Amino acid sequence: MALLSIFNKLDVTALFQWKLLIFAAIPLAAVLYLRRPKSDGLDIKMFSHIPQPEEADPKRGHWPWIEKAAALGDPRRSFDELLYEQVKKLGFPPVLLVDWRPVEEFILLLIFDNEVAEQVTRPSKMYSTSIPKHPAMQDLAPLVGARSLVTTDGDEWKGLRKRILPGMQPQHLISLVKVILDKTETFIDILEQKAAVGEQFRIDEYTTNLAFDVIGIVTFDMELNAQIPGKQSKVLTTYRALSYAYMKREVGKHWLRRYFSENERTIRRLDKELDKILKDEIVRQHKVFKAGNGTASRSVAALSLHDIDELTPEILQQTSDTCRGFLFAGHDTTSILLQWCFYELHRRPASSQALKEELDEIFGPDCRPKSVIDQLSGPQAGKLLTRLPYTDAIIKEALRLHPPGTTARVAPRGSNYTLTLPNGQSLVVDGLCLTPRAYIIQRDRRIFGETADEFRPERWIGPEAATIPDSAFRPYERGPRRCTGSELANLESKIVLACIMRHFEFVKVGLGELDRDEKNQPQLDERGYYKTKSTLFSTDLVTSKPVDGMELKVELKNKV
Repeated sequence: MALLSIFNKLDVTALFQWKLLIFAAIPLAAVLYLRRPKSDGLDIKMFSHIPQPEEADPKRGHWPWIEKAAALGDPRRSFDELLYEQVKKLGFPPVLLVDWRPVEEFILLLIFDNEVAEQVTRPSKMYSTSIPKHPAMQDLAPLVGARSLVTTDGDEWKGLRKRILPGMQPQHLISLVKVILDKTETFIDILEQKAAVGEQFRIDEYTTNLAFDVIGIVTFDMELNAQIPGKQSKVLTTYRALSYAYMKREVGKHWLRRYFSENERTIRRLDKELDKILKDEIVRQHKVFKAGNGTASRSVAALSLHDIDELTPEILQQTSDTCRGFLFAGHDTTSILLQWCFYELHRRPASSQALKEELDEIFGPDCRPKSVIDQLSGPQAGKLLTRLPYTDAIIKEALRLHPPGTTARVAPRGSNYTLTLPNGQSLVVDGLCLTPRAYIIQRDRRIFGETADEFRPERWIGPEAATIPDSAFRPYERGPRRCTGSELANLESKIVLACIMRHFEFVKVGLGELDRDEKNQPQLDERGYYKTKSTLFSTDLVTSKPVDGMELKVELKNKV
């Protein structure tokens, strides 16, 4: 062990927990990789021409480098934040080869250049839907389904996507505005109660419940009642129990030994329970559709079965798994996005004021949520929502700075798949786990300038926006495999921000709290941001989330 002295300075438990979190650094691709395959036979020396952080240890790959990097800060911080620190020191190479062995039997090619990333996610003559997903994806099956849009490839993925798309088309999503408003009203009631008592709380629980309620209606036309204690649906309670068990999985333990553990038995039991619940609902909605009921559901599940005469076991499984995938992605992404919007607007008063001015112009000076809800409940909702460019820019900027995840792909051995670096160098990448790092790509100073690490929604409006390549913004990834539900997440976030941001102030407490003067007033720095006592960061729990669940207090901006 080359770094034994560093281990002596670290809490062993904390380091082990950090190693657990490292596996979440490749969300929806290589997190908690279950079944260790036999060695892929790749020799690290074959890739000596590719930039590496340091020479790989013959037995421990690049884990000594990872451990040294982890020891330089809070071990809970996300892999991408750690990686960003290291990439700066390395001079921002376009790619970096990291030997993940022996912890896992694959080698990573981390991609930091937007144009190189584009070569991974765009279609090609060889791969019409872009390079295939990494096989480690299947370990996420309990959360996203084994045969869902997230985990399938090729013709199966094409057919499934074709069936799912009608439920995610913009014209259909606009019809869901009233649903989002209804669930947002419950969220507002909860915030009013919190503000009345001045309670300090983690808002992640409440943004997650809000997102669950919306995705339940969108996906199944089902009331999950996530925001109503004691009335949550069986779908929700089962999925949450399954998620909790999944997060308890033991990393590094041989898959056969883990298979017989109590936790794995729990995962398998809950997996079957959830599958049955979803399939029963899908069968019910399919029967209603086939009966020609004019009031039939317009959920994603129902619309995907519109032209299906026979609900075969294969189609039933695909639909069940895809709905499960929407449950995961539909609640997680939106919840994280809202949390970061609240915090960034709290830190930058100029952005908060610009948002208020836009909302005043579109919805009038009445800042009460009810005023906005009433207007968005009418026939002009679609037009009103298209007139909020600054609100859109806030969402894009929060996604730029805090993307929830990324992707991981692999070109099979022998395919001779080649990536071209900015200097013209060609790399054959067969067998490597290819993972564009959106967090770093979206902070590239060559594109975003000296304010790359700053929250500046203005960069997405006017002439400056035209200078940003499409390939440099990839929070939902790009190409044919781009997240299908991204527009729903953006729409939901826009509606919530429009309804509440003139009425509530989200005051961070604990990590990232504002640094106030002797008069208890926040202090502006020279760049127009309120100074903070510490830096808030993300941690990896399948996706990248605020480490403290965004602990805060909520206050009314316009107290009577």
